[in-house]
Amino acid sequence: MSAADLDQRTLRDAFGAFPSGVVAVAASVKGQLTGIAASSFTSVSIDPPLVSFSIATSSSTWPSLREADRLGISVLADHHDAVCRQLAGPREERFTGLPFKVTENGSVLLDEAVATYDCSIHDEVVAGDHVIVLLEVHEVGAGDGEHPLVFHRSAFAKLHRDDLDPSRLDGRINGAEVDRGATTVTTADEAHDAA
Repeated sequence: MSAADLDQRTLRDAFGAFPSGVVAVAASVKGQLTGIAASSFTSVSIDPPLVSFSIATSSSTWPSLREADRLGISVLADHHDAVCRQLAGPREERFTGLPFKVTENGSVLLDEAVATYDCSIHDEVVAGDHVIVLLEVHEVGAGDGEHPLVFHRSAFAKLHRDDLDPSRLDGRINGAEVDRGATTVTTADEAHDAA
């Protein structure tokens, strides 16, 4: 089957089978609060510290947001489903009533996020109908939120660990050997750090 034969709805459904977190990408640009929600955020590199997200080339917000010196990334917590919808709404209402701070560099970071990143644009790569934005991380912060918001099959969800096997990981993650003697489960990020 060629790419031309793929049904877009079927492809969206297949992409949606992979759960992801959701982040707010926000900044103060020329005194104007500007931001979006993105479910394509991922860690990329430890050295140099890089993360990425993707944005549609048709976005009317990205041309303004990309003018910021620094971008704030806030990993949304599991009670932020309404915040995510608000960030996708009318521009003038995206930050109404939201608790946040603006750093001296212009990054906008949401309160109660699971984690925050103060970043600058490292590179942009056009990829089909999206732009992959690589960001260099300058500062990170632990937020007040405990569990991340999950986006799965076009809906929001929460992590439930009750049904997970608590035994140690066995094998390799991201090419790094997992410490089988550890008393805690090694996270993917920790494994990535060791790769």
